[in-house]
Amino acid sequence: MRTRCYSLLPLVLLLIGCGGSKPQIAKPKINISIMDFEARAGVQAPEAQSVGDALASLLTQTARFNVVDRKQIQAVLQEQSFQAAQNPNAGLGQAASVLAVRKFVTGSLGKLGENYIFSVKITDVETSGIDLSISRTYDDDLEDIMDEFLPEIVSEIVAAVDGVQKK
Repeated sequence: MRTRCYSLLPLVLLLIGCGGSKPQIAKPKINISIMDFEARAGVQAPEAQSVGDALASLLTQTARFNVVDRKQIQAVLQEQSFQAAQNPNAGLGQAASVLAVRKFVTGSLGKLGENYIFSVKITDVETSGIDLSISRTYDDDLEDIMDEFLPEIVSEIVAAVDGVQKK
């Protein structure tokens, strides 16, 4: 009798462990590329680039994205003999498809008076449609924007991309 109880124990534990909950299925990562952020009035190019780099880092940390470096795209453009030197965006869609990039992230950072103006767009490579456009005005220091507000922007991006993926 005792042997039968022990042989049923793994089955019972398995059933109890499941508890009727559905297993969580990991969503596939989406390949995205972060384009160089544009520096607008009152902001130097390195500041705008730093915001773009921080955004790329935060998007990578979400485990929802594989961030493909723009330099990789430019290397593919050169290898495929596109006219990248004359037009940096020429053949961008073709290079993106080679690298399986599904979304482009573009953005800008500017300053008007004491306020920073941050804009970001997520564009679908296949349709060229804009999946998400966010524009925010902040009256804090640039460091505070990167520490406090960029994570909120990343949450919005993840939610928007997940919403687009469901459709």
